[in-house]
Amino acid sequence: MRKAIRRAAAGRGHPSLHHMCILLLALVPAFILCSGEPPRAALALPLLGIAVLTNLEAGKNRFGRYRRYGIPDIVGADGLVVETETMEEIDGAVERMLARGERLLCLNGGDGTVQRTVTHMVKKFGEGSDRIPVIFPLRGGTMNLLADHLGIKGTPPELLRLAMEIERHGGDLPCVDVPTLRVTRRMGDREEREYGFFYGNGALYRFHRVYYRETKGGPVAAAKLFAKCAFGGATRRTHYKDVFGLTPARVVIDDFELPAEEVTVVLAVIFQVVVITFDAFRDEGEGDFFVIATSVPIFKLARRLHKLLWARGGAPPYPKEEFFNQRASRIRIECREGYSLDGEVFELEEPYELTIERGPSVKVLRPVTPP
Repeated sequence: MRKAIRRAAAGRGHPSLHHMCILLLALVPAFILCSGEPPRAALALPLLGIAVLTNLEAGKNRFGRYRRYGIPDIVGADGLVVETETMEEIDGAVERMLARGERLLCLNGGDGTVQRTVTHMVKKFGEGSDRIPVIFPLRGGTMNLLADHLGIKGTPPELLRLAMEIERHGGDLPCVDVPTLRVTRRMGDREEREYGFFYGNGALYRFHRVYYRETKGGPVAAAKLFAKCAFGGATRRTHYKDVFGLTPARVVIDDFELPAEEVTVVLAVIFQVVVITFDAFRDEGEGDFFVIATSVPIFKLARRLHKLLWARGGAPPYPKEEFFNQRASRIRIECREGYSLDGEVFELEEPYELTIERGPSVKVLRPVTPP
């Protein structure tokens, strides 16, 4: 059974999942740059107008920042602005937007906002439906992975003004098709599907969960918590001692099964991520998305930090059986511990089977001239 975690669902501000990956895998701070040039398309939809979904509890919108953005004033009478305070409220907000027939949904939130929105629309209309509106991430949290991948830069007000200009001009919307990850979870005779761009379990999930429960967000809080977790793991003296530990799980990636019965972390992302000179996800092998799955303990990884920061295209410092890092088309996981998808935490209490595959593509606004 999934337990709701209010702070996770609220999308409170914190370093995005890609920053957490760097902490866990490289143990150094870094910024992510996403590569790749998805095909551009122009979309003419039989829909109307623009809508903005704002999660007021997202870090970038708190402490009065949202009021300074002036989003309602930017939109004016030309569109709809809906505000939410928790992730659970997003479903109703999206339904309201869809009922109006808006063709462009701008997302002003944090981690999990895109995942929740896309999942709701795909479940409502079906995979591949042309009734799904175009989305436009106004940056924030894990949305930055998608925004960086598409070269979408600027502040939320700047990006929204650009979207309003495009919408007011009329005609086709300049957009690209971006594939998703389809995450299918089976628990007994129940099956649920979610759609997102970035999946993580193990140490990443546990760090994420503790972060939501014990901090108010922000990079300083994340760094302090990371130090506490590292100290706890090294000394085995605090309640953080197992955060960076191992997770019992059976992991099969395509036809390759990890020999270990415990994993440190399994990560999957639909587009390649590069961390400066560190190839976080290597473009090797065949498949629809990129995977890192390792059974090497965090503190053992730290001993080879210099080798983890290998040059682009280089091989990992561990064999495939211990450190899988290449493309794949399907991941099957048997586990009883939760996971996160685009920053939304799924805390589970019973055994489940998970399948990760390439999901349907969604259309994302990509201005011809990025701001």
